[in-house]
Amino acid sequence: MGTRAQGFFDELGIETIMGVDGKLDEVIEKLEKDMLVGGESLCAPGAGKGYGVEKTECDHAHE
Repeated sequence: MGTRAQGFFDELGIETIMGVDGKLDEVIEKLEKDMLVGGESLCAPGAGKGYGVEKTECDHAHE
């Protein structure tokens, strides 16, 4: 998620958490317990106009 998208969510009072990975049920459990920790974004934007529109895969390692 880029800074522009983060800004849109911020305007609506929606907290965003970037850089989270793991099994969905574990992520949800941590979120419910207020223990979810974010970090740097796991995906890099695509090149050129549209950042990510034409990108089909993320650059992070797959499990």
